Amino acid sequence: MVKRTFWKWYRIIMTHPVRNLLLILTTAIGTGALALSMQTTARLDRLVLQTTGGTDRRVVIANAEIGSDGELDWTMPFQFDASYRESFPEDVRGVTAVSVVNNMPMDQIQVNNQYWKPSGVIGTDQYYDEVMGLKLVAGTFISADDVTDRNKVLVISERAAKTLFGSAEAATGQTVAVDNGFRMFTREIAGGSGANAARRTSPWSNYTVVGVYADPTRFEAENYGIEDYLMPYTSLLPSGMDFSMPVRMFAARITKTTVANVESAIRANLDEKTGDQVKVSVWEGSPDSPGVSTIDKARESLSDLSLVTSGLGVLILIIAAFGIVSGLLVDAADRAREIALKRALGMTVYQGTVELSGRSMVLAGAGGLIGLLLATALSIPMREILVPYLDALGISSTDLSSRFFEIRTVLAPVAALALAFLFSLLPAARAAGASIVEGLKE
Repeated sequence: MVKRTFWKWYRIIMTHPVRNLLLILTTAIGTGALALSMQTTARLDRLVLQTTGGTDRRVVIANAEIGSDGELDWTMPFQFDASYRESFPEDVRGVTAVSVVNNMPMDQIQVNNQYWKPSGVIGTDQYYDEVMGLKLVAGTFISADDVTDRNKVLVISERAAKTLFGSAEAATGQTVAVDNGFRMFTREIAGGSGANAARRTSPWSNYTVVGVYADPTRFEAENYGIEDYLMPYTSLLPSGMDFSMPVRMFAARITKTTVANVESAIRANLDEKTGDQVKVSVWEGSPDSPGVSTIDKARESLSDLSLVTSGLGVLILIIAAFGIVSGLLVDAADRAREIALKRALGMTVYQGTVELSGRSMVLAGAGGLIGLLLATALSIPMREILVPYLDALGISSTDLSSRFFEIRTVLAPVAALALAFLFSLLPAARAAGASIVEGLKE
């Protein structure tokens, strides 16, 4: 069957070799452009899903309102409570996971007699890895007991682990001396005389590294505020102190809903629960950038790029299809006498239309197959063209090369066949329905 099909193609092509090969080449270029655009679009779509959390969104919920200057107007004292971490997923539709996030002080750290200035630190709880989609490469994450017992533990990024200890595996169990900048003063009896004396406590505390998580992309780290150092948000409090750490902000993962809907639902829920008006602001992004979402801009940029590449491919293929139609018209003119003789011998207009249109689809099929092979071969060069663009957005481009062949590119030759049939149907019908007498005079 396959051999017979290729033999039929060969006979059709060889009727006018140069002209038909040029038409095949034109279609191959158009199909290749469309297949390449579909290939790129498929990879960009995966990048969008992976980079921004898929269909989920990672948002910040703050006990504040965003002012006209972009700054947060906090409620004092804070109206949020740590228990909301459990109640939000239960009471607010679309919220799937919630964790406490507090900006924690960390002026410097010391490891093996070397001092470092940390890039940033977040105080959080045992749910932060689920909210942010962090993957552990060594050790464990912060536990519920660590939060409750105010344990001085750290979970650090793989990048920080390599810098401080050489590897992720070597980091777990190590001690990091942390200068949190707090210098507390206490009163004590001195000299046995009853005079009060002030004693300043050291701002240094020893933290144990319990886990290391895989580095997120630069885009995720910057736009979601994922810092290199994570600790229990309660760890600054002494174990014996009867005091609860205030909560003013949560990080949450939401799905199948909008940020605006979540903000409205949380505000209504808390107003009803507390009997007071609660300030609430929700935005997608970093705790340090209230109301600013560069994530949407990245989504739009990648979507626009996908749209442009797809549109360009379709346009080129349409131009190629018109080339096939022009070739059909020339072929029909050359075969006018042959078609008239067949009509005289009993061939119907329908059969003539199918024959002429079928010849066009043979050329389109050959060009489509060649174009698909060309697009697959150009996969790697196309990836290299996109890398600088993605790097400018801070998005990892590693997934661009994860698949050599994209399934959706098969639609390109299918589209070539469909366009060839659609554009050639009317000219083929007119040629096949031409006057038999006029055709015999040719």
